[in-house]
Amino acid sequence: MEGTFWAIIPALITIILALLFKQVYIALFVGVFTGAMILAGGNPIIAFEQLFKIMSSTLSGSGDGIYNYEHGAILIFILMLGILVVLMTKSGGTLAMGNWFTKKVKSRKGILGVTVGFGTMMFMDDYFNRLATGSVMRPITDRYRVSRAKLAYIIGSLSVSVCILVPISSWASFITSTIQQGVETKAFNVYLQSIFCNFYPILTILFILVISLLGMDFFGMRKREINAIKTGDVTGGKTPTFNSDENYPVSKKGRIFDLLLPILVLVGASIGFMMYFSAKTGDTNAAISLACGSAIAVIFALILYLPRKIITLKGFTDSLSEGFKSISDVLIILVLAWTLSDICSALRVDLFIKTLTSNMGGAQILLPAIMFLIAMATSFSTGTSWGTFGIIVPLATPMFATGTVLQILAISAVLSGAVFGDQVSPISDATILSAATARCDHMDYVRAQLPLALLVAGISFLGFLFGGITQQIWVGWVACAVGFIALIVVSCFCPR
Repeated sequence: MEGTFWAIIPALITIILALLFKQVYIALFVGVFTGAMILAGGNPIIAFEQLFKIMSSTLSGSGDGIYNYEHGAILIFILMLGILVVLMTKSGGTLAMGNWFTKKVKSRKGILGVTVGFGTMMFMDDYFNRLATGSVMRPITDRYRVSRAKLAYIIGSLSVSVCILVPISSWASFITSTIQQGVETKAFNVYLQSIFCNFYPILTILFILVISLLGMDFFGMRKREINAIKTGDVTGGKTPTFNSDENYPVSKKGRIFDLLLPILVLVGASIGFMMYFSAKTGDTNAAISLACGSAIAVIFALILYLPRKIITLKGFTDSLSEGFKSISDVLIILVLAWTLSDICSALRVDLFIKTLTSNMGGAQILLPAIMFLIAMATSFSTGTSWGTFGIIVPLATPMFATGTVLQILAISAVLSGAVFGDQVSPISDATILSAATARCDHMDYVRAQLPLALLVAGISFLGFLFGGITQQIWVGWVACAVGFIALIVVSCFCPR
């Protein structure tokens, strides 16, 4: 069954169950076990063996001496960041920042604009972006009655959109490595060219900025925002999936720098380690760099807080377990989601995608638009943008001559489609972490953001379609501009 339609069945089952029953743990486990059963030829005993072998290799390695440290490093980073968030909360830094924003920014639009700006600045890595933006802005947006689903949408959308467009992010190195497999010139130059026609993430950033500044909302998101404004219930009456809020003792001595300095140390240390590893091995080792940077930030917070007695040594040690508790649900779901992705890889979903693309015939001018749809479906089904990059980018690049407009558009289409799926898929780590850091109901957030993402995806599709037909990138941007302006104008003058 490898390389056939059966390769995407586990992911499809997971998504359907998650949407129908809103039970993410059960949906993920059923999907994972279904994939293991397919690999085991229907034998449940062998399926359990396969399941836990793959799950173990997801964290520790392939079993042949090649260790997969990336996932483990990401879990360490998330754990350290959970501890850091607890420490910053106890120090009073988060409260001080909230009070400062409350004094300086007097409107919901202003707070939403600040949230967008903060999320845009956290371009180094999408995990860091989501966790840092959510932990800092959630208490503030709650005061201004911004729904948690809206906050999660801003966090999740910006994190993936910004990181894929910035050449010094952790995404850039991975994307470049996948492009390298199918081009004859420097892959980084091809990646740089693809940024300028990566329609979906660029339009997503513009869309979020416009609706935040104009106070516009659509479909279910509008309903949730109206309810939050009228009742003050930012969760919409739903229990957050990752509900780990605690009544931590908060110091009254906290200052804004008690929040900002640990974050700056985290950013600086992580970038420093990336530069060190890049100079040493040629690879930024983003996951290890983030784990090292977050550990240094926790140590720095201890040095910053203890001498001033805004946190005790016991309070610090308690924060270790409290930080773990705050993100334990996230860790479980991430392990299951990564295992599902590895099972899909074991079922050779790449061969299935290659078969689809090889049956497109000679309609090359339509390929950018088609590749965009395929990448959307693949990323949504598997819950991973990086996995989609690895599967489809090496397939898309050899279809055209190196450096041609069609090749650049095709690569951009794959990147854009992968970002869409990573942003909206209920089994994506981006979606999971966005819901976790915003403290909202996971599936409620998925349902609220999906129509908005589809609006932007539809406009992006026009860009890839007309850009491919004319083989002119500027024509694609004209099509996107017309579609985007039409959406905003119609929304302004028509009831929503």
